[in-house]
Amino acid sequence: MTVDDPHRVVSSRVAGSPSNRTPGDLLFHPVALVALVLVILNDQVLKVRYPSAFSGKLSDFVGLIYFPLFVVATFEALRWMLRRRPWQLGPRSVIAVSVTVGIAFTLIKLWSPAADFYREHLGLLLWPAYALGDLLQGRGLPGVRVVGLVQDPTDLIALPTLLLTVWVAKRVMVDSSDPP
Repeated sequence: MTVDDPHRVVSSRVAGSPSNRTPGDLLFHPVALVALVLVILNDQVLKVRYPSAFSGKLSDFVGLIYFPLFVVATFEALRWMLRRRPWQLGPRSVIAVSVTVGIAFTLIKLWSPAADFYREHLGLLLWPAYALGDLLQGRGLPGVRVVGLVQDPTDLIALPTLLLTVWVAKRVMVDSSDPP
């Protein structure tokens, strides 16, 4: 069966058919979901109430699992919305994103200019969420906040978790090509 419209839902699955995938499906793998829950729990609860080396390292490990999957899923969703065919990215793209994230993480942890860039630009990206929260609480528009970051070279121990990210993406890509 051929699919002319990439937005059309196909009820029958064909082995190897990219139509078995859905934009954003990488984020629904159990490993990705657990990583997301842990990032939120760690950043909103553990780091605030129980700051420690453990909570710092936990953010690094789960962030390196979730963030590359989020980037790939975002690119796939954009390609799908723009009706690019095929919209799915392949394993090489996941590896490229993971390597890029690993390099950026290393630079941020070891090089002060990269860390400053991260602090300032992540604060800028998060500003709409902070602004909405402050407006809802009647505080007016806030300024752009600089996010906190600890430059700790020992955080590089988390880099091998990028291999888990690649494994998750490949599993989603391979499993989606199997017939039901």
